[in-house]
Amino acid sequence: MISTIKRIVVVSVGAFSMSPVFSQEPAAPGAQEAKYDEEADHAKMANLDKVPGFGGVTFGAEFSAKGFVLEQDRGALKLYKKTGEKLLVGPALLEAVIYYVFEGKFYGVAFHTNDGQDSLALKNILVNAFGTGENSTDEGPSTVWIAKKNGALFDLNQSTGDGSAFLFDLKIHDAVLAGQSASEQTAAQQLIQGKP
Repeated sequence: MISTIKRIVVVSVGAFSMSPVFSQEPAAPGAQEAKYDEEADHAKMANLDKVPGFGGVTFGAEFSAKGFVLEQDRGALKLYKKTGEKLLVGPALLEAVIYYVFEGKFYGVAFHTNDGQDSLALKNILVNAFGTGENSTDEGPSTVWIAKKNGALFDLNQSTGDGSAFLFDLKIHDAVLAGQSASEQTAAQQLIQGKP
C-alpha cells in the first residue's frame, strides 16, 4: 500500500539521537532490553481511525474557506493555511500547517518543520500516537501508517532536517491519486505532441 502513497522527499537527521558506541559501565544485573510490543503497537494504529480531522475541520466534510487563506490552487485540489494557526504541536515547532481540500471536501492536513530537532519531535509524536508504522522499503527516511479509513506519513529531508507529516482520509486520497494519474497521462500525451 505504501507504493500508492505519493511521498514528500525527505531525509533523516540522526545526529540528535546518537548514543555512545560502547560503555565503560557494565550492564546492571537483571537489566533487560526493551522489547517490541506488537499488540500495543497495533492498538496504537487503531488510534489513526479515531482522528476526526484537524483544526475543527472533519475529514470528508464540505470545506468552508472562512478563516483560511488559499495558498495553492491546483484545480480540484486546493491548499489552505488557517488564519492564526497555532504552530506548536507538543515540543515540535512547525513552520506551517497546510489544509488539503479536494473537490470541496477536507482531505488532509500537512505539518512542516524546518529543523532536525522539531522534525524528530514531530515523528516521535506520530509514533506515540499511531505506533511504529512501516518504514519505506528503500531504507529511506519515510514512515507510513495505514488504518482502515485514515492514513499518515512522515518524511524527513536528511540534508536540511526539514520534516513533513501528513494525516489524510484514505478514500479521498485514492480519488486524488486517480485524478493525478489521469492528469499526468494527459500531460504526457500533450508533451509527446509538443503542446504546452
